[in-house]
Amino acid sequence: MSTIILNVLCEGQTEEGFVKGVLKPYLKDRGIVVKHRLLVTSKKKDIKGGLVSYQKAKGDLTRWMKEVAHNPQEKHYFTTMFDFYALPTDFPGYKEAKDIYDAYQKVQKIEEELDKDMNIPRFIPYIQLHEFEALLFCDIEKLKEYYPNSQAEIKLLEKALDSYQGNPELINSNPHTAPSKRIIMAIEGKKKYHYNKSQSGAAITKDIGMERLMERCAHFKMWVEKILRCIQE
Repeated sequence: MSTIILNVLCEGQTEEGFVKGVLKPYLKDRGIVVKHRLLVTSKKKDIKGGLVSYQKAKGDLTRWMKEVAHNPQEKHYFTTMFDFYALPTDFPGYKEAKDIYDAYQKVQKIEEELDKDMNIPRFIPYIQLHEFEALLFCDIEKLKEYYPNSQAEIKLLEKALDSYQGNPELINSNPHTAPSKRIIMAIEGKKKYHYNKSQSGAAITKDIGMERLMERCAHFKMWVEKILRCIQE
């Protein structure tokens, strides 16, 4: 029986921390091995992390796929974990998605066009709505536990979530009100704490748990379910 390996190309350190600390153990318990890499921002300067353009991301994916030697004992799948927030405009389907009102249909359009452009088997495109930090809104109480001196400010995040019908994935992509911007403002507004995105993101989502994340975030759940179906192929 072949070993199922999921190779995840991560936009930045925050996504990488989540994949390593939360997604990887969850999938391991279900028979899927997870490997992860950061996007290469600059080869010359050896800088990793940051989604500069689709062409660079496509190059990283293509090179990684070529590195995977044919092995009858391994079945490799590839996926992405990129934020819809500040997504480069050269992504397949980006222009068409701009005219779509519904957030889920927008991101679905881009994923469909990304899949067509890559045109490879065993590829599961994923764009996070609207960015990784939306997952932290799945249980705001966990944020309060990590930052107890900012409870009053963090409580305002609950009101923000209510304004989006309690759906973390609908919190918008405005540069001032995107999920990460709201969290940073709540925690650092009075300079009480320094919010470490990558460390706190992985730790808090781990405490929230995959089941809760999937319960609150439909698009995220769909991605995980697609990954789990790899076992059945």
